[in-house]
Amino acid sequence: MDKFLKNQLYRWTYDKIKGDPKKFGGDFSNAFIMFEYLIEFYPDVNVSQLEPQIMSILSTVSRIKNKLLKKNPSFDFRTKYKPKKELKNSD
Repeated sequence: MDKFLKNQLYRWTYDKIKGDPKKFGGDFSNAFIMFEYLIEFYPDVNVSQLEPQIMSILSTVSRIKNKLLKKNPSFDFRTKYKPKKELKNSD
């Protein structure tokens, strides 16, 4: 995946989360964000027609979403699936 596409995906994902943080930052946000991507960019394609490259982009969108929620805790409305805070080494 080239840098241009990845930057576009970051921007698109950030805008979606910012626009509706309770939906795209909640417990079922992975499914919602991937579904939204498909509706917006592939509205006339059936699931069986999706190529592996598109599925890879969906995975990337999900990973980007998780990174953005970590960097922007005000958008993170997960309760059940919120990642545990990392413990810092006290040495």
